[in-house]
Amino acid sequence: MSNLHAPLSLKADFAKGLVIFIHGFMGSPRQFDDLAETAYNNGFSTLQLLLPGHGSTLDEFCSFKFQQLQNHVYAEIESHACTYSDIWLVGHSMGGLLALCAAEKFGEGIRGVFSIACPFTLTLFSAKALKLRLTLIFAKRSNPIKSAYLDDSSVPTSSHLIWHVASPFFELKKLMHHTKALLPKIKVPVFAIYSAEDETVSIKSLSTLKSGLGSTSFSSFVLSNSLHAYYTKHEREEIKKSLLEFIEPI
Repeated sequence: MSNLHAPLSLKADFAKGLVIFIHGFMGSPRQFDDLAETAYNNGFSTLQLLLPGHGSTLDEFCSFKFQQLQNHVYAEIESHACTYSDIWLVGHSMGGLLALCAAEKFGEGIRGVFSIACPFTLTLFSAKALKLRLTLIFAKRSNPIKSAYLDDSSVPTSSHLIWHVASPFFELKKLMHHTKALLPKIKVPVFAIYSAEDETVSIKSLSTLKSGLGSTSFSSFVLSNSLHAYYTKHEREEIKKSLLEFIEPI
């Protein structure tokens, strides 16, 4: 599993800048393969991080603290800042929280944050969430929704997984609270994407993000048919288009 979910990087010749991709809770660097390829093909170097506690054992996943995740992201930014004057951060779910924290810490050292499904309110016990759980349990492996969720997870599954993830889930909640408090201090542009059908992150998170950021440049749009970790082909193309428009130098 560690090889499958290893961090990835692409170095462009005469790069316009660096785009760092940060996955979410139980996520994987591989969930950004198509977005990283899009950025690379348009002249950007890319880096897909593997966060601490991910891509290894269930015990390691259950032992991480959110400060470890922050420090890992900060260290990666610092190690590349001497090479790239322009750095953008792309985060999915928890990765969006980490990207926002980094934007507050580094200020103008970050050109912008592109967040996808950044959580401030969760809907883990909604009808949508129950429907997804049934799909993950009973659908065939070839089901595109089930495949997306299984392929994007770097954490081993277990029949007792729900009990194991209690500790890291509380770390996620702490990170959500911590990031919310930092929002007024963020001064770099932020672009946010949410989905109306997301079974994990409430659309209310968009309002929290927008109101919390204050006067910084902010744009967003809401997908109609995608889920938290599954995106329709059309809406995935919309995300790629929006990313390029966001990171292209003016």
